[in-house]
Amino acid sequence: MLGLCRPPLMLADLDSLLRERGLEAIIVPMHEAMHPAFRWLSRGAKVTRGYAVKLVDAEPVLITYPMERDEAAATGLTVRLAQELESERIFRTATSAAAAYGEFFDILLRELGARESVAFFGNAPVHLYLAIGEEMTRRGWRVHRGGEDLVQLARKRKDAHEIEAIRSVGARTEEVVDLVRDALRTRSAKKIGDLKELVSFEIARRGMFEDHETILSHGRDAGVPHSRGNPNDVIRDGVPIVLDIFPADRASGYFFDLTRTFCVGAIPSELRQLHAHVLEAFELARDRMEPGTTASSYQHLVCDFFEMRGYPTTRSQPATHEGYVHGLGHGVGLDIHERPSFSILSSNADRIEVGDIVTIEPGLYFPDREIGVRIEDTFVVTADGVETLCRGAYGLEP
Repeated sequence: MLGLCRPPLMLADLDSLLRERGLEAIIVPMHEAMHPAFRWLSRGAKVTRGYAVKLVDAEPVLITYPMERDEAAATGLTVRLAQELESERIFRTATSAAAAYGEFFDILLRELGARESVAFFGNAPVHLYLAIGEEMTRRGWRVHRGGEDLVQLARKRKDAHEIEAIRSVGARTEEVVDLVRDALRTRSAKKIGDLKELVSFEIARRGMFEDHETILSHGRDAGVPHSRGNPNDVIRDGVPIVLDIFPADRASGYFFDLTRTFCVGAIPSELRQLHAHVLEAFELARDRMEPGTTASSYQHLVCDFFEMRGYPTTRSQPATHEGYVHGLGHGVGLDIHERPSFSILSSNADRIEVGDIVTIEPGLYFPDREIGVRIEDTFVVTADGVETLCRGAYGLEP
């Protein structure tokens, strides 16, 4: 399995973001559950409590506790124990948790060389960190409250190691999809629940996990993009099945995302036509995408394509539940949905860049007609365009 025990090259992106905002340091806390910001900055440190602290133009430092000092040191990063920074005295005598953290972070940052400004990112108790921010301000720190997740912005472009980690998840995901194809071809799966059990077992067997339940939807459910599907639904001939599978690697935490639409038995002509249009839209976006362009332009491109063929879109009819009802795709990494965004909101300024990992996933949905079609690959953006990390095989026949 591929882990993160090496310096992410895109720390330079984070340094640039911090400098642009006049920030000296960031703190990413770890409270029991691993999350992407901490995993990325700490190189996947296997600790249950602690902090990843990064000053501009410096490697991250891990602050942890004695029981997990060896796990933290295994990352190769500099490790400091909280007790070295007076944590026992501070938390024993402080009048509140926020006051304790404020004093602790004040000592920590000054010890590491920061003097004026700090930002907090990651998954943390909101009520506590709002109060900590106030305490830090009282102590003379300028606390960043810009509303942007700078760590996620820095994670947008992937380095070669990260791309290889995602490619590895993709190869194993394709193996699971092959087994779904076999189960449909041989008719060994009678119900959607049979496919769900197969997928869950095979994902786990390959060292991955389902962060959310895999989408396996049939009939009307296939016409509702994020319906997980009813396991009791009997698989019927001539009715589409949407498989949207997005597992993550258990060791590295990196996700993959792939969608195929299948149909057993005779395929109705309407379904064939809708599928052909979705595939054409998919190939249009894939072939046009290149670095240096705005991500939103590709959502507009696909909306143009579908609207010219008479389908409603969320651009032409924002409240529609039929036709093209979602965005073109999203970034993929330690979160299943990352930057760039393809949203056409005026606030979205994301651009396609070399090193981005993105999905392209147009779809058409008509739930009352028991039809839903989606095709999705995960791509890496290169200097020449995009390279799929999937094998292809987009047909309705399993």
